[in-house]
Amino acid sequence: MIAFCTTCWSEISATDLACPVCGMSVTDDSKSFDQKLLTAFDHPLPDARVRICWLAGRRKMREAVPPLLRLLRDPDLYVRLAALEALGEIGDAVAVPPIESAARERSVLIRKAARRALLQIRTESLGKSPG
Repeated sequence: MIAFCTTCWSEISATDLACPVCGMSVTDDSKSFDQKLLTAFDHPLPDARVRICWLAGRRKMREAVPPLLRLLRDPDLYVRLAALEALGEIGDAVAVPPIESAARERSVLIRKAARRALLQIRTESLGKSPG
C-alpha cells in the first residue's frame, strides 16, 4: 500500500516509520489531516499541489480558501484549474470576486473552469445542486 509523508508529501510505503526523503517520523506527527493539507499548498511539485487542491475541495475545507485563492496565480495551468475546481466545491462566497477575475483570463480552460466554479457557488448558495 502507498502512503504520503505529511511533511514533504513524498510517496512512501505505508509500513515506513519515517519518510525516506525528509526523515520525518510518520508516527510522531500530532497534526490533524486537515492541518497537514494546509501546509502542503506550497509543495514544490505542481502535481502535488493539484492533489492537495483536489483533497481540499472534496473535504470542503473552508480554511483552505485563502491558499486556494493564492494558487489562482500559480504558474502551472493545472494547479490553477484544480484550485478553481476546489473553490467551486467548497462554495465559499469570499472566493467569488477572484473567480470572476479568472473568468476573464486569456486561457479558455481557465475561463470555463471559473464559470463552472461560479455556477457551483451560486447554485449552492440557493440551496440547489448544480446540473
